[in-house]
Amino acid sequence: MQKYKSLVLLMLGIIGLGGCSDNGDASFENAQIKLSLSSVMCVEGTPSTTDIMSYKTLISGDTIVKEDNNATVVIYHDINGVKKVCLLDNNASAYILR
Repeated sequence: MQKYKSLVLLMLGIIGLGGCSDNGDASFENAQIKLSLSSVMCVEGTPSTTDIMSYKTLISGDTIVKEDNNATVVIYHDINGVKKVCLLDNNASAYILR
C-alpha cells in the first residue's frame, strides 16, 4: 500500500510541476547574439586565402546590420559554400546578428 501511495504522490508532483509556466520569459528561441565586425577589417588589395580565413564566417540565418550608412561589408564565397565577411572601412561599424 505504501508503494502505491508513493507512486501516486510522485505522479501528482510531476503533474503539478508540469503546470508551472514562465510565460516564455526564459525561452532562448528568439535569443540573438551580436557579433561586431569592427575588429574584422578587410585587407586592402587582393586578400590571400589566409586573410579570408581570418574573416567572420556567416551561417544560415545571420543578418548583417550596418550601424553607419557609409559602412561597406564585403562577403567572400568559397567553393564549399562558406561565406566570410569583413568590414571595408575602419571608420564605420557593422555587426552580425545571429
